[in-house]
Amino acid sequence: MHPLSVPSLLLLLGVLVPGLGSAEPPHPLASSSEKTSFAADRQAILSMVGEWRVVYRFEEILSWKPGYLLRPPYKIRGFEAVVLLEDTGGHIALQHLLVGAKGEVTKHWRQDWDYQRSSFWEYAGKGRWRSFDLDPKKVEGNWTQTVWNVDDAPRYAGYGRWRHEGGVSEWVSHPLRRPLPRREITRRRDYDLLRSVMHQIAFGDGWILEEENDKVCRGEREESVLAREIGVISYRKGSGADFPAAGRYLQKTGPFWKAVRSAWDRILERNREVGYKGKQDAKELAESLFEAAEKFDPAKEREEQAWNEILGLIGEHCFFLPKDTSESGR
Repeated sequence: MHPLSVPSLLLLLGVLVPGLGSAEPPHPLASSSEKTSFAADRQAILSMVGEWRVVYRFEEILSWKPGYLLRPPYKIRGFEAVVLLEDTGGHIALQHLLVGAKGEVTKHWRQDWDYQRSSFWEYAGKGRWRSFDLDPKKVEGNWTQTVWNVDDAPRYAGYGRWRHEGGVSEWVSHPLRRPLPRREITRRRDYDLLRSVMHQIAFGDGWILEEENDKVCRGEREESVLAREIGVISYRKGSGADFPAAGRYLQKTGPFWKAVRSAWDRILERNREVGYKGKQDAKELAESLFEAAEKFDPAKEREEQAWNEILGLIGEHCFFLPKDTSESGR
């Protein structure tokens, strides 16, 4: 595949093409129960904003393949600031930032929540994502959560309903597909993707992300499951990190990352499939964007000035299949 030049990308994206847009809140004539549920859903999502002490636990609990030995449990601790980027009612964007004790800040994953959204990006394997559309009736009352990579490319998406009871709110996704997690992508070669059901649980003083993961091997004709894993990521209020450093980081780099999100919005609006060209391109694109973000000076440069560099980097590491052709850009 030949990389698209910056002018070609600009032509493909269209400077005046709107982004993907936001989902709408309930109609003014909606029932009072629907409006009450919508408000409770939003409260649960917004409760994830804050400064958190985080514990990551993952453990394989079942071998599906004869002779496969379960790997040792994985556990690590850290600190994250979760920042509200956007809130337009039916669309909420939360940015995660890893924060160190000495003020080190690393941009982490982003989660977007969209009410009754019927289209999203589904992981197709081998570093590729495809646009997927559902019957709007299937997502009535549902929220779609889209998780984005550290380079703001798609990672996975799922839809489901929030349930509120006894001071606890829980969202459960439909079964979805995900790439290998970052904790294993450089260590494992024995499976190809995760088939997961995600739980997001919010309560009084924190929240939990619970994962039910089947580790899937893809053959030429069929798939098989290697092992089942349970993951729990718990977020609790805590100290021990220089959380104000997260605010300083976003103040400096926020305009640059906003331009990156805008570039991806336009790419995803015009294409039906996107992906990385090779196995190292996700890592290399993220590193290049991180470096460019650190060099960006919002006092001297505008978002528009970062566009050429951003589009050039994305075009260097990613391919796109436009909606109106079958193999263009490959």
